[in-house]
This record gives sequence, C-alpha cells and structure tokens, in this order.
Amino acid sequence: MFNHFIQTFIDAQMAAWRHYSAIAATEKRLFGETPDPAVRVASTEQVISELRRTYQTLAARVIWKARAQFAVGAVQPAVDRAAIFQLAGFDVERSLALGEVPDFDRLYAVLQAQLGPLEDLL
Repeated sequence: MFNHFIQTFIDAQMAAWRHYSAIAATEKRLFGETPDPAVRVASTEQVISELRRTYQTLAARVIWKARAQFAVGAVQPAVDRAAIFQLAGFDVERSLALGEVPDFDRLYAVLQAQLGPLEDLL
C-alpha cells in the first residue's frame, strides 16, 4: 500500500523530470544557450533532496497512522523511531545512497507487530 504510493510518486517525479528536460531542450533549440533559461530542470541533487524529504515525511505519516491505529482512547502508544527503523531495516540515507526505495510496507508491518495488542500475537 505505502510502497505503491511512494513508487507512484517516484514515477511522477521522473516523468516530470523527463518532460522538463524535453521542454528545456526545445527552449535551447528555439533561443540558443542563454545565461538565464526560462525552464529549469531539477538537478540530481534537487531530485534526491525531494526524495529525502518525501521519504522522511512519509515515514513520519506511517508512524502517525500506526500510533492512531493502536491508540487506547486518546492515548497513542509511544514509538522509538530509531528502534523501529532498525527492526524494519529502514534507512533513508542508505536507500538513497544505493538508489533503492525504502520498504514502507515493512516499516508499517513492524509497527503493527510492535504496537498491536498481545492477543493478536497469540
């Protein structure tokens, strides 16, 4: 579910980059090389920065969702983010460095296993 969401985002991000690149190339053909082009294509660093922010934000939302799911009344369970990430093998920086996508579905499954009621484990 979450993996599909993030993959759809990545697909849209890459499609946008391809389209901007094509438009920038057309601008260059029409007007030549200019010091201040009208169309700016995101750099690799900008794309990675956007991915990093999106991954981190989605991870936080996954945690919020799990906490809300296992709340008792208005009291939501505490989550040790570093410990959950370690259990899930979830590391945004490692994933970015390897060109991989973090497994958000696994992160959610680990959260459910850690936060779920004991009777669910029996």
